[in-house]
Amino acid sequence: MSRSAKSIARLENEIEATYPGTTVWIVGDEAHKNTWSDHNANAAGVYCAADVKGDGGLSLPKFVAHLIARPHPNLRYVIFNHKIYERSNDFEPEDYHGKSGHEEHVHVSVGNGPDGRSTTNYDNGSTSWRIASMGDDTPPPAKPSKPSTGTKLGNKMPTIQRGNKGSRVRMLQGLLIAWGYKLTVDGIFGKQTELALRDFQSKHAKPVDGIAGPITWNKLLGL
Repeated sequence: MSRSAKSIARLENEIEATYPGTTVWIVGDEAHKNTWSDHNANAAGVYCAADVKGDGGLSLPKFVAHLIARPHPNLRYVIFNHKIYERSNDFEPEDYHGKSGHEEHVHVSVGNGPDGRSTTNYDNGSTSWRIASMGDDTPPPAKPSKPSTGTKLGNKMPTIQRGNKGSRVRMLQGLLIAWGYKLTVDGIFGKQTELALRDFQSKHAKPVDGIAGPITWNKLLGL
């Protein structure tokens, strides 16, 4: 009998609990059945993918940013808005050229192995995807002795601006891409990255200064 991977089932349950009415589908349509896909059951009868729409109040850019910033141990890759983020590439964004650009939904795949043929690492249903606390980078203790808000991940990120280079710039560019900006992930904080950042700040993270500091990082990460 076929079933969802336990990690996918947990993701679906957490999304429904936090964003009721969100469309999540597991089983592929006829087009999927004619090719290798995680929307088809693997040899063990397990479906290892979910497609998630933003129709229940869930912000898809924030969802993607959350998934790639704090990936679930079973997560293999994410596809959204013509970009794919794979564990094998440290979830750095790469161009996706599939038939669907996934502009209106996010594809989440789990497990080890080719599409439709995962054999391990998909049934961790005990680890939360932390959908209810998108933004809290430190899970609360089981019995907290006193209220604690923790430290947001963005507060730990370095402040970067035009002229900077390196892995943090690539992360910034990847997050901006997840929010819908068209950039090249080259690790160079140049004019186009600054323009995209300023536009993002004008909508989500004032002041508009073109500098990625704690406020901007947290907003990019959906915190």
